[in-house]
Amino acid sequence: MEGNGGRSGRRNDSISSIMSLGADNNSSSWTDDNNSNDTPATQRSSRAENTQMHELDHETSVHMISQFSPEDASYTDASSNIDTESDIDMLDPSELRHHILELLDELPATCAIDFATPYQRAAMLPPVTQDSLCELDVGRIINNPKLRHDVNFDRELHFRPNLDGSRGKLKLKSADEYWKALLAELVIYKAVGERLRECKSADELEYYTFMIKTNQMRLPGVFSTIYEILKTLVPDRDQAIVAERLDVDMIMQQICKGVFNLLDLAQWLASILKAHCAPMRDEWIDSMLEQTTRGVNQEDQNAIVTGLRQTLAILEAMKLDVANHQIRHLRSLLIDDTVNFQQKYHLHKIAANRFKLESARSWFKQEESLFSNRALGLAPLEIFSSAVLRSLLSQDPSSRFPETFHLDAERLRILRSDLHSLVQMDMCCNAFDILIKDKIDDNTRLAARKSLQANIADIIGESRLYLENLENISAQIVRLVLQLEGATAAFDSDMMSIVEHHLRAELPFSSSAFGVKLEELFSAQFPRLRNAINSSTRHNLLALHDAMLPPTQPAGKCVSQKVISEPPMDEVLKRVTHLAVLHWHVWAAIVYDVQGEGCLQPLSSAGNEPDTSEMNANATSSSPLALSPEMKSQSGSFTQPSGPSITNSRSQK
Repeated sequence: MEGNGGRSGRRNDSISSIMSLGADNNSSSWTDDNNSNDTPATQRSSRAENTQMHELDHETSVHMISQFSPEDASYTDASSNIDTESDIDMLDPSELRHHILELLDELPATCAIDFATPYQRAAMLPPVTQDSLCELDVGRIINNPKLRHDVNFDRELHFRPNLDGSRGKLKLKSADEYWKALLAELVIYKAVGERLRECKSADELEYYTFMIKTNQMRLPGVFSTIYEILKTLVPDRDQAIVAERLDVDMIMQQICKGVFNLLDLAQWLASILKAHCAPMRDEWIDSMLEQTTRGVNQEDQNAIVTGLRQTLAILEAMKLDVANHQIRHLRSLLIDDTVNFQQKYHLHKIAANRFKLESARSWFKQEESLFSNRALGLAPLEIFSSAVLRSLLSQDPSSRFPETFHLDAERLRILRSDLHSLVQMDMCCNAFDILIKDKIDDNTRLAARKSLQANIADIIGESRLYLENLENISAQIVRLVLQLEGATAAFDSDMMSIVEHHLRAELPFSSSAFGVKLEELFSAQFPRLRNAINSSTRHNLLALHDAMLPPTQPAGKCVSQKVISEPPMDEVLKRVTHLAVLHWHVWAAIVYDVQGEGCLQPLSSAGNEPDTSEMNANATSSSPLALSPEMKSQSGSFTQPSGPSITNSRSQK
């Protein structure tokens, strides 16, 4: 027994300070702060979770579980009823996890909240990982056909974390569960470490040592993720130090032996992050360091978890900054190379029998047949223009554009919705005209229609659901008519009933009146669209982009001339023109068998993948941040805009 006691005493010296975090020699702790910082935020798919680690004293290393407050004493012997002499050899990981869950229910820090469920069910890896961010790497950006197409239509296109809608809520919930599970893991480290310090026998020591190892489920993944993301953000000269400081196996060994200095690691992380991130992130990094330091000094595991969460969020923001800078830097090149890239991309899919052209050719031929007996002599481009506008104005809800428009599916849906809304707005204004008749002059009528349009737009809001707001729309029309007639009453129930009945019959998309309006709109707007498309095909795509999407005026800059917005129909036709011209440049020679001016020849090597070597070279040479080799070979889903704007790197300050 003396031998065992000696073994136990020596072992306790090394284990009792599990997860030392670097403070003074009389205190130790895991600290974490729930300072959530929103990261700005694509597509195609990411989350903005933030982790920060705060200043640590490099010269001192303190054991996290070596000191406990008096209230901890009530649970230090919670597992003393375990018969370690007879049971320890029979324990397997599942039994140990069961004991860990029992311990979670007993500890003062966790007994009031359900930590067991997330501890068991939460993901093993953090919400932000290198895999979830790989879409932001320049190689993936360059080879992402959706992004390369969309950049033609959005001057401010950039990535952002996509946390919208029900899917976004699910991501946030999953992230919260993960960090709650990690907090439970750290609480167990502390509690079991206390028991290790007070072990009376070798068997007890062995039992709690096994429990510590069984509890190591998520913490290694956090450090591994920090390393994997950071190494993609630093230049080659820093790769060795990053690999050395974030050696996960070594970190976990140090944690088990009670010699891990979290404060020192956090200080190093803060310095290297500041060296490679945009200056706009400095305050965030300082906050992370400050909170981690406070958490370590106060032995607050919750603060430690928040610090780790913030660290990952800072890394995610840095990846977003680099990606968005690359998009801006490569914008002109991407736009100019659109036709070449898309033809290679789609011809490769066609050659592999993964893309069908029959529906597109049938769609074009069907439109061509409408003009065959009219002796109009329309050119293929004019037939194509007619087909695009006719499809947009289709009354059939099942009407679909062919597969060749797959990259524009959402844009076409919005354009169709805008056109239908314009028709419904015109029907409401026509109801007003019928009621007011000739009781006012033309100028008054025009002003009244504009006022009515503004009021109806406020009523329907972004949803633009006319039928659902029919009563309010009718009331607004009646009120305006009575006001212009000089009536003392503000409401007329009979007139209201007439207007509501009239609009209820006309506004549905399936009504015959709506169909007539769509035909009238086609006849009126097709000549304008045809002329716009004809003239625009003479421009290269970069000139077309600049013409269709003029630069926005910088905020705060005085403008000498008043900016006049385009009428709604003109703005819609402009967007249709841009979409149609780009589609024609890509597909005319492939689908519509058209050669000549404004059409590029189909590429002969249909089986070749798009050549992006030149873009990779450009992307790397001018980047404000050094790109590691890993950044030059990845890709990803794309989420649409509103995220962080890139600022110059520290080297350019």
